[in-house]
Amino acid sequence: MKRDWKKEELIAFEEHIGQLYSKNELPFLFHLSGGNEEELIRIFKDIKEDDYVISSHRNHYHALLHGIDPKTVESHIKNGRSMFIYDRNRNFFVSAIIGGTPAIAAGIAWALKRKKSKQKVWCFVGDGTEDNGHLFEAIRYVDGWDLPCKFIIENNDRSCEATNNDRWGKKGNLIWESGSVIKYYYECTYPHCRKPGMIDLSKTIKKTDNEYFPELKYFEYPEVKEHKNSRLSYKEAIIKSMNELASEGAIFIGYNVIYGNAMGTLSNVPNDQKIETPVAENLMSGLAIGMSFEGFLPVIYFERHDFMLVAADAIINHIDKIERISHGEFKVPIIIRAVTADAGPFYSGITHSQDFSELFKKAVRFPVIDPKSGEEVIQAIRGARKSQRPMMLIERKSRY
Repeated sequence: MKRDWKKEELIAFEEHIGQLYSKNELPFLFHLSGGNEEELIRIFKDIKEDDYVISSHRNHYHALLHGIDPKTVESHIKNGRSMFIYDRNRNFFVSAIIGGTPAIAAGIAWALKRKKSKQKVWCFVGDGTEDNGHLFEAIRYVDGWDLPCKFIIENNDRSCEATNNDRWGKKGNLIWESGSVIKYYYECTYPHCRKPGMIDLSKTIKKTDNEYFPELKYFEYPEVKEHKNSRLSYKEAIIKSMNELASEGAIFIGYNVIYGNAMGTLSNVPNDQKIETPVAENLMSGLAIGMSFEGFLPVIYFERHDFMLVAADAIINHIDKIERISHGEFKVPIIIRAVTADAGPFYSGITHSQDFSELFKKAVRFPVIDPKSGEEVIQAIRGARKSQRPMMLIERKSRY
């Protein structure tokens, strides 16, 4: 339960964490908060119990102020999870991938508005994320659709050690003209990460990735039980699968999903279940992640592999890893339709017809399935639904 924190209490908590490091108990990367206690206490007075708080690698104060028990926060830090403090019950989500969270926040806000919820989303980012174009996309999207989301830019004029002017010259101090943005300046008490001085690592204990973040249990896709006389073609199976997903309330995300119906495969899907997005693949992926947190089934449509490289950050660092790094607290049952233009009446050129199937198979742990028949398409889609995990469907125009 949220409680009123005093400035001195917050400072004392971080000082205690710093002492644990000095005692050789924290051989982990962590980022201490400090210098912005009064600003955060004031902001969190407007944040309700069930609102979403989306935080970053410097999240200790945010977690405490949103009601996560101090003992829990300390336990996470002691177990290598300073940058991975999650609480599904309190709608507290973090990511140390800067620029990755704003689109997720926008997706959650979209879902809340769709549900006519009174909840809001509060997305905290540093001025390093302000450098990132993904923040601009998310703010523009939130403003354009009047979504219940605030972005709080915590400007300590330091990205690692470089100042804003070091990075942007005379454009270092960006002024936002959005009602969705709160920006404040503070001087951080601590260095970018850890504390000054190197501890005696020989006195520490470091575990493996799997000990800190256990692998997810393997899920085997069940066999398809279609009628024996079924002779669905590849494209017919995709259409059938999309219709089945639509009947379950799926939301289809991408460009050309309304006006082109994703090459005709969404013709039977109601338009209010389609989101025609900007040409912003990372935003598309973040929207899907955020929607999935609120129980929606998102299907992202990428009409070419080439363009998916823009979304690789969201796919590899978030969709692939959220369930694992949150210890199962957050799940992302997202279906990705990845079209490779390996055929067609017109030549597209080498930047519009690449095949990154093998790349993604090596980069993520969720299934990347390249079906060769209609039956395999059906199996892939139904298997993904039963698994409640992400899946990427490789779609080849040559099989249409």
